[in-house]
Amino acid sequence: MIYLFWVKTYDYPGTLNMAVDVAIGELAHDVFLRFYTWQRPTLSLGKHQDGLDLDKDYIKMNGLDVVRRPSGGRAVLHWDELTYSVVIPNTHDLFNTKVLELYNLLSGIIVDGLNDIGYPVKIVEGHRKPVSSVCFQVPSIYEVALDDVKVIGSAQTRTQKYILQHGSIVLIPHEEIKQCFTNTKHLDIPLIGLYSYFERSIDEIADAIKNSFERYFGRSMELKNSQFDEILNRANEMEGMFVWKK
Repeated sequence: MIYLFWVKTYDYPGTLNMAVDVAIGELAHDVFLRFYTWQRPTLSLGKHQDGLDLDKDYIKMNGLDVVRRPSGGRAVLHWDELTYSVVIPNTHDLFNTKVLELYNLLSGIIVDGLNDIGYPVKIVEGHRKPVSSVCFQVPSIYEVALDDVKVIGSAQTRTQKYILQHGSIVLIPHEEIKQCFTNTKHLDIPLIGLYSYFERSIDEIADAIKNSFERYFGRSMELKNSQFDEILNRANEMEGMFVWKK
């Protein structure tokens, strides 16, 4: 019996990345793990962010894409990172897990995988209130840090059919995130990435995390191309939902 399906999809446009996460939620009947990267540097806004403090001139001048996430949270600049997403269908026992409990569980699985290949990341137990629109300003409870600096920023959304949690695993941090908003340009935002320690390929990092998920969920299988076509077709239909309305 298969308990976990997984797939890697690299270099997708930002709106398609968001649509694929939601399409998986709509179509998956098992726990689903996805790893992906972004075609261009892309700023994603949480579904409740109004974007009124965006520096639109800076974003346009520097050729950054902007998308709307299906999840909450604050803005993330997706650039030199590996992104993960996990879908829990309503048929799974974890579907009834409370928000913070699930954050803690999934963060622990990811931490174990990264520890396996030598990255000394850990879960942050405390909580500090953010004061800006930027996700990586401070770590929230049960998020993942490296040298006490947030290195993975995650967000979650829940529907009657599924829970989606996705997050940015920073490889190389970019100070440009501070320039994307009018009120963060001089803000002290500590930034760090896994490559601040040493480099492993994206596939090595993804495989280490996948192996950790297998230890928790059991036997896994990579999704076949024919199976992913159904998800991709559905995502193409929904892609427009995640275009940021300027």
